[in-house]
Amino acid sequence: MTPAVAELAALTRWTRRRATATDWLPVERRLGLPVPASFKELAETFGPGEFSRYLLVHGPGDERTPHSLARARAAWFSPAAADLLHPYPPPGEPGGPVPWGGTCHGDTFFWLPGAARPDTWPVLALSETADWHRFDLTVPEFVLEAIRPDGTVAPFAVGDLVPPSFLPAAP
Repeated sequence: MTPAVAELAALTRWTRRRATATDWLPVERRLGLPVPASFKELAETFGPGEFSRYLLVHGPGDERTPHSLARARAAWFSPAAADLLHPYPPPGEPGGPVPWGGTCHGDTFFWLPGAARPDTWPVLALSETADWHRFDLTVPEFVLEAIRPDGTVAPFAVGDLVPPSFLPAAP
């Protein structure tokens, strides 16, 4: 287990692991690009759900699956969404951000694909006020910094406000 996922599990006191492994190939085919290994590990450990009743992380599945990467991505295929994504291209186009989560306040988190190695893709955060923030972290590192006390991903850190926890998404 990577250090960030292990620390998230310890911080949230999460001891369960998903019962079945995910076949990521269909997920990656739907998205049209690979899913970073660190995200796969996070999803295999926790599944989709909410960290600290604040930060939602999507999981595998198709467009009909609640809280799935594919469904989140499909939601960004509209002219209004394209305006919000400026200066980035829409999902599906080269360099277009890929949504992987968000917050209960309306912030959305993306990968910014481009580098040859998906685990080097930065996290882009689109705040509820339509401001962009870039973090050169993996998704598990970002989530950890958002929910740990003294987290470093301002303005998205809540660890000083709420205790760290994880609540699986309803199926």
